[in-house]
Amino acid sequence: MDFGRSPDEEAFADEVRRFLAEHPPERFPLDGVDAGYGSGAHSHAFMRALGERGWLAMCWPEAFGGQARPMFLKLVLLEELALAGAPFGPLAGSWQTADAIIAYGTERLRRELLPAIARGEATFWQGYSEPDAGSDLLALTTEAKRDGEHWIIRGHKIWSSHAGVSTHGLVFTRTSREARRSRGFSMFVVPSTTPGMDIRPIRSLTGDIYHYEVFLDEVRVPADLMLGPEGEGFVALLNGLDSDRFWGRFYKAPALLRVLRRLVDYANTTVVAGAPLARDPVVRRRLAAMAAEIAALRLLFYRAACLLRDGAPITYETAVAKVYADETGQKLARLGLELLGPWGVLRRGSRAARLDGDIAHAYLTSLGHTIAGGTAEVLRTTVAVRGLGLPAEPKAR
Repeated sequence: MDFGRSPDEEAFADEVRRFLAEHPPERFPLDGVDAGYGSGAHSHAFMRALGERGWLAMCWPEAFGGQARPMFLKLVLLEELALAGAPFGPLAGSWQTADAIIAYGTERLRRELLPAIARGEATFWQGYSEPDAGSDLLALTTEAKRDGEHWIIRGHKIWSSHAGVSTHGLVFTRTSREARRSRGFSMFVVPSTTPGMDIRPIRSLTGDIYHYEVFLDEVRVPADLMLGPEGEGFVALLNGLDSDRFWGRFYKAPALLRVLRRLVDYANTTVVAGAPLARDPVVRRRLAAMAAEIAALRLLFYRAACLLRDGAPITYETAVAKVYADETGQKLARLGLELLGPWGVLRRGSRAARLDGDIAHAYLTSLGHTIAGGTAEVLRTTVAVRGLGLPAEPKAR
């Protein structure tokens, strides 16, 4: 496979770079924090700026207000934004939701939400995990019961990223207890301002607020805000999780490359015992090894992207890429701490912090990445079963 950019893709990359030069990312106000995934912080203003360029809907079918441009332009946009450190936190979730609405949304969802997503005005949080239903989402207890032309939702969601600053939630619920275990679930697109929703912040290791828990107490939702057929929400959920693992991690390689470049510059300009740190052969080898891992990570995602583009089945590829992305991020953060020495643990705001305290932030945020979006252990089982044909459960000894 040739992963080099085509002339059209390179021209689009130049267009994105010009946009970033004319609209420096640091000038945009932030509504949510950077959780270290590579997509930067959450900025409604930046999303609206992307919408004004037509980039949020550029790959949608023309029938839904898009330009029917090639999917790979989305990859180019993500890479350039990540390399620049832009605050595009809501972008991947908005794209995933738009794709789901285009595929099986109601007329109301298509009419009301697609234009808002295209303008950068609608952003989304995921109401999937619950206190006792994380890796096993089928154990959820949140229920929705039909009441005429509405559904009444009761339940409790947790670890919902951006819930306090996003306009809508994707709420996964049980709508029937009579169906077999993998059925009887439905997804709803619920405005965050709907009465009965209590969204509470969860403070992270960094002291920032990125995740939220959401209590749903008699939340009344119109029936035409259900996403997909009643009782078949689990299929939509699985598709959404695979999409999240791809689109929600694709930009990790360019984001890590940006961090690596800062560490390389630090090694070249920091003098230790009378010589630049970069003259230490161990430092050079470790930085070079990390560059190789980041390059391999990028190739994993582009291989999965080619399969998506060509309509080929994806069974385990996103699981491989997601695990490798998050563990590579943790390795780079640890390397950064070691390279900076005692200054590495100093956090943002400290006068003595080096590289603006970003390495300490990267380390602390990276710890949860191998849990969020599917734990590394569960995803390795996915690779074993779907990718290698191994049994789902090991034989008891």
